[in-house]
Amino acid sequence: MSIYSFYIGSDISKAVIDVSYRLHGKPIYLGQYLNSEKGFKDFVRDLSKITDVPISEWFICFENTGIYSKPLLNWLILQEIAFKEENAMRIARSLGLRRGKNDKIDSKDICQYAFEKRDSIKPTILSKSLIIKLKKLLSRRDLLVRQKQSLSVSLTEQKGYIDDKLYETLKQGDDILIKAYENQIKVLDDLIQELIQSDPEVAFNDKLAKSVIGIGNVTSAYIIAFTDNYQNFSSSRKFACYCGVAPFANQSGTKVGKTKVSHIANKKIKSILSNCIASAITHDPGLSLYYNRKLSEGKEKGVVLNAVKNKLIHRVFSVISRQTPYVKLMAYA
Repeated sequence: MSIYSFYIGSDISKAVIDVSYRLHGKPIYLGQYLNSEKGFKDFVRDLSKITDVPISEWFICFENTGIYSKPLLNWLILQEIAFKEENAMRIARSLGLRRGKNDKIDSKDICQYAFEKRDSIKPTILSKSLIIKLKKLLSRRDLLVRQKQSLSVSLTEQKGYIDDKLYETLKQGDDILIKAYENQIKVLDDLIQELIQSDPEVAFNDKLAKSVIGIGNVTSAYIIAFTDNYQNFSSSRKFACYCGVAPFANQSGTKVGKTKVSHIANKKIKSILSNCIASAITHDPGLSLYYNRKLSEGKEKGVVLNAVKNKLIHRVFSVISRQTPYVKLMAYA
């Protein structure tokens, strides 16, 4: 049973926030306020005029919109008001298909979401500073990798449209930039590992995850960051759903279709896992046997690769749960 009795939803943009509250069995739009301390004080003042429920029983829900949602988050912490900075994908998945969308509607939908999930939703507890720093380093690394790849591809695509001399001149400049990006990525990789090793618990989980064949430094770091060192997901199945690799039944009445994965997922984690597959299949006899057997049965390659990602996630969560390294068994699947 929830200890909260007054639910508020907020849609947050760069400059303003839209606020709705639930009263008499339905969400009601309150208004638009500045995304600043003044705006936060104003909407709390206006809500206090509407309800007699003490602030200790209020629950405010809003989407994680990156830097735009952090001012409200930090202010609510200081006011000791319970809140949930929710993942946007979870709210979207819960709401399903909607005919209309604007900030006013979104704030009402978020309010209704918080009420409907009142028995399972938990107030946000801030990640330890290490996880926050780790996410920032990974975000920076991701930016540099994208820029390096963009440089590598763009000039190659133009090769047939410019003369050889100009191409070589441009390529020399690009090679210098690409080398600089590679050096900076290496610096970030070292900083990430240094940060992980600074915390014994995080370092141990990192070591356990990397005992799973195919899981390397970058993949382990991403999983630690997005699971808050394996605290945010109660099972491997839930994390697999979050990554978009868990298969779901596709059945209606007597009609049975192919199992599918959700397209509402953290695509970054899914792509990071894709980089693990070649190594896992090459060096793990069990996965190699499984992969080739499924292909020989006529399974689509993409489906089989997705199943391998799913297996890797389950293995990682298994070693974390047991707190013992992965043991490679005889090849069977």
